[in-house]
Amino acid sequence: MFNIAFSIGGVALTWNAIMLALGILVAVVVSEILVKKRGAYKDLALDACIVGIVAGLLGARLFSAISGKISFSSFFSLSENGLNLPGALLFAGTAIAVYARVKKFPVFETFDVLLPGAFFGLAVGRWSDFFLCEGLGPVAGADGPKFFPIITFTEQYFLDGHTVAYAVFFLDFLVCAALGAAAILLTKKLKKGKASRILILLYLFSAFILEWLRDGTLRQTVSGVRFNQIVWMAMLLFFVTIYLIDIRREADAPKAVARKEAAEEQPAEDADEDPDAPDEPAADVLAEETAESPEESEEKEPKIA
Repeated sequence: MFNIAFSIGGVALTWNAIMLALGILVAVVVSEILVKKRGAYKDLALDACIVGIVAGLLGARLFSAISGKISFSSFFSLSENGLNLPGALLFAGTAIAVYARVKKFPVFETFDVLLPGAFFGLAVGRWSDFFLCEGLGPVAGADGPKFFPIITFTEQYFLDGHTVAYAVFFLDFLVCAALGAAAILLTKKLKKGKASRILILLYLFSAFILEWLRDGTLRQTVSGVRFNQIVWMAMLLFFVTIYLIDIRREADAPKAVARKEAAEEQPAEDADEDPDAPDEPAADVLAEETAESPEESEEKEPKIA
């Protein structure tokens, strides 16, 4: 078989499993480097990997069962191929966000550190589709390009020796690699947490578009609409809502600060003030008054470092 790397004792190790494992390794290594470079919590990358993998596998199998790709009875039978990418990312992202809240880290600042590794890991993992002959677009016609990786093998190719198709997974690889590079650059230049919001939106939008290009005969549908497109769109709308709320909150923040400062500057009127009281406070009173230091008054936001 094209997908089998080698067999040991009757147990076959497949190339797509190797690529998925390599993608996870790349994600962890890149995240570890960024954690050390940015002075973040030292166990962040490893913790996120453990939490993300466990939750991601559950989400991938659950959404595969919901879409009908696998049966619920074979949910825990990994011998039956069926891992749904949007389900995996939804569960993994949610689990890491919950982890960040439990550790009292700002969620999107945590994603700022983890996203570059996640995108590079996804880029590597997309090559698992090459060995599964999945993630393909329309069959390439006689007049179309005939060079790899624009076109690639289909399952039919191993029967007739000539049927090839456009490699949508390769476009997905390019998108993820580009977003990984952008994540490294933007997280340095933009306000903390801003880059991850933008990049997640871009990825969800691109995933929704790329789903249209994939071979529709191999996709699970709900009332004629592809299941994955429904999930991608729901996730995209959710993050658009979050992004708009954040923009509104940032726009209202200066007004709230101005109102607070105005209230503090307005002198309080004392109706019981003694008219015969001296104009200047006594020296002993001045000695007892203490001003709140800037360090005490400054509201500190939890950091991942």
